[in-house]
Amino acid sequence: MGVQPRAQNSGCAGSPCPLYNGAMEPSASSAFERLASASQDMIVKRVDLALLEGQELLSRTLRGAALGALGMILAAAAWFAAAACVTRLVTEDASAVVRLAIFGLLNAGGALGLVTLAMRRGRQQAPVRRNGSVTRVPAEPKRRRLLHSIEGQNGRGTR
Repeated sequence: MGVQPRAQNSGCAGSPCPLYNGAMEPSASSAFERLASASQDMIVKRVDLALLEGQELLSRTLRGAALGALGMILAAAAWFAAAACVTRLVTEDASAVVRLAIFGLLNAGGALGLVTLAMRRGRQQAPVRRNGSVTRVPAEPKRRRLLHSIEGQNGRGTR
């Protein structure tokens, strides 16, 4: 029952090594081959992951767009129903022409209000002081990029 002395160097030099299934240490070409294979597998997995994330993003975007479109259709239907109801209640004894004119004016007023709101949101509004006067917003000064120490003081280098 002798205990075999453990080798000082665990590199398995010159003898079959358990790290490589009993074979000798791998050659440089087989190591490069394994490295190339592993990196190719990693790239394939990353591409698959990117495709999966792209499909997920597209799916969420289309779902959101469909729900937004459905909401707009329902909002338009509710607006037309409300406008028709107001027209009918206000003008009970009026002719069809008068009712259609009122209905058209209600719709035009709503459209004008939405266009005005959209135009106001599109441009920057000047800040207003407490006394009610409008202040002008100064334009931002043009910023120079910071120079790296290699570029020197004037940006042309120190050579």
